[in-house]
This record gives sequence, structure tokens and C-alpha cells, in this order.
Amino acid sequence: MEQVANKPLQGKRVAMLMTDGVEQIEYTSPRSFLEEQGATVVLLSPKAAGDEVQGFNHMQPADRFKVEMNVRDAKPADFDGLVLPGGVANPDQLRLSKEAIDFIRDFDAEDKMVAAICHGPWTLIDAGIATGKHLTSWPSLKRDLMNAGAEWSDEEVVLDARLVTSRKPDDLPAFNDMLLKELLVAPGTDPGPTS
Repeated sequence: MEQVANKPLQGKRVAMLMTDGVEQIEYTSPRSFLEEQGATVVLLSPKAAGDEVQGFNHMQPADRFKVEMNVRDAKPADFDGLVLPGGVANPDQLRLSKEAIDFIRDFDAEDKMVAAICHGPWTLIDAGIATGKHLTSWPSLKRDLMNAGAEWSDEEVVLDARLVTSRKPDDLPAFNDMLLKELLVAPGTDPGPTS
């Protein structure tokens, strides 16, 4: 499919996996950005399609978002990228969902972009894909990630193979730019760590 100049991600499908307690801006900012670039974005959750996920602005309840597909019905082969927004409660609950963790693990195994911001990298530990990786996250996850065998650094965005991580909402511009770059890389053509 030919790319449209101002829609470089035309034809790309991106999964965003989350549940209640998601940090709202870490969902809405990447989703808007990816859609503006031409991607189709699908909200996956352990909740049923049609149910709602409660977003938060830090500790305050914010908007609700309709689940577009239950994660157990999603197949990594149907998507080009996976984004894991943060918020404290969201990844904490996802870690207890076998289907969510299996999806993240299986997605990574297909050599496609997996991107996590803020507390989102917590799920990478349970999926078994933090070990040996260079990552960043919200500072309180540093010890957990290092205990899981990751190298951690305090940078706005870190890329290791096809794994993109950022620390916080202030990093969203750099995070979104890296999503765009990584979604334009074909699976299996990874140039290696660039950070």
C-alpha cells in the first residue's frame, strides 16, 4: 500500500492496551497523534468490548473510554504496534490479567514495536521482556525493573530493539515521535539499540 505523504502510517494498526486507572493523557495524546498520522488505533482491555475504562488525571477521575476489543479476542498478527499507557492502577491490574500479559509477550515475540510510558513498563516484567533491556519509566519503577534484569536510565525516551519507553506525560512529544519512527520500521529489520 502506498503511503500518503501527510499520513505516513496509513494502513498501520496499533493496539492500545489498558484498563481502569489509566493516566488519561498517556492514552489520548498517543492515540490522537497516531490517528493524525493515518494509523487505525484500537483500545484493547481485559474488559468486554463496549464496557468503559475509567481514565485519570493523576489521582482525579477523568473521562471514560469505550473498550473496542477484549484483549483475549486480539491477535498480535493483526497489529503493527502496541502502546501501554501508564497510570498506577492500570498496569497494576493488567499484571493480574493472564490474557493481557500473554498478549504483550506474544506481541514482543513477533518483533514489532512495543511502547510503554510512565508505569506502563511494569507489565513488561510480568511478560518476561524487561530482562536484558535498556528501559526508562516513572522513577518509582526503577528498582522493580532493575530487579527484573533491565538496565534503567532517566531519559525522556529510550529505544532498545523494538521496545520504546518513556518516563511521564512531559515526555509525550518525544514518545510520540519515536512511535512514528518505529512504526515505519518493518518487523525483522531492527537496526539495534539506538539509545
